[in-house]
Amino acid sequence: MSQHRLVVAPRSGLRRAPNKRHRIYESEYLVLLLLVRFYRQVHSAVTDFSFYRTIFEQPLRHTFLYLLYLVTHFAAVLTLIYAWHYGPEFLEVSLWAQENFPPLEVIDGQLRVDSEQPLVKKYPGKQLITFVFDTTGTYQDPQQLEEPAFLFTQEEFYFRYRGQTQTYLWRDWPFQRVEDFTAVVKWAYFPTAFSLILLYNILVKTLWALILSSIGWMVTARSGIRLPFQQYFTIALYSLTPAIVIDLAVSMTGLEVSAFPFLYLITAAIYTYLATQKCVVVE
Repeated sequence: MSQHRLVVAPRSGLRRAPNKRHRIYESEYLVLLLLVRFYRQVHSAVTDFSFYRTIFEQPLRHTFLYLLYLVTHFAAVLTLIYAWHYGPEFLEVSLWAQENFPPLEVIDGQLRVDSEQPLVKKYPGKQLITFVFDTTGTYQDPQQLEEPAFLFTQEEFYFRYRGQTQTYLWRDWPFQRVEDFTAVVKWAYFPTAFSLILLYNILVKTLWALILSSIGWMVTARSGIRLPFQQYFTIALYSLTPAIVIDLAVSMTGLEVSAFPFLYLITAAIYTYLATQKCVVVE
């Protein structure tokens, strides 16, 4: 018998090797095993269609556990990518704003600007950004400004980019100074961004898996086979893995691919089709 086997330490709940210097908690050991299994599944879901034959009959709770692990990793990596690409630029813009903006204060839902107005400031970075301060009513529509543009009026502020305008009310703004806003963003970015990306993608990935399940149903219908719905769902959910991996790779480059959402869905649809065929065709 191998002298390196793991044994359970009595009364401790620990797993340890005969070498007393190497001890790990059972819970940590189980988490490690789950992570290793998850990474192997991700690799197989991308590279081996035969893998789908080993998981499509698994209990639905295992499928949702895989979804949770997958989306958690996706959200964590995407949060870091956004911080890597946009964090330095945000800090640069915020420092520039603190040096170049006039004294601003929000009192009773109205903006007070201690300067002559209208006042136009342009951030001279890689991306030229226009900031207009006007509580006199001269500027009321950001469409007349070069995009991207911020228009700060007495009761509202506007952000316009790529032909879309977002409007916010100062009475809903929880900060009084620019410094307060940047400080909160620095502190709250990672937990907030991670949580939002996580929740959003759990819902979206589940929805797409439900939609892609129809492809699996059509594949089996041609062969006169009907599977339980949870098996269609499992195949479709795992088939999203290659598209998610590609999504992360594209995001890391910082490039904007206009047709990527279409390519994302096409990739997932092709994998769902071929994986379902692999599961129902006897070789």
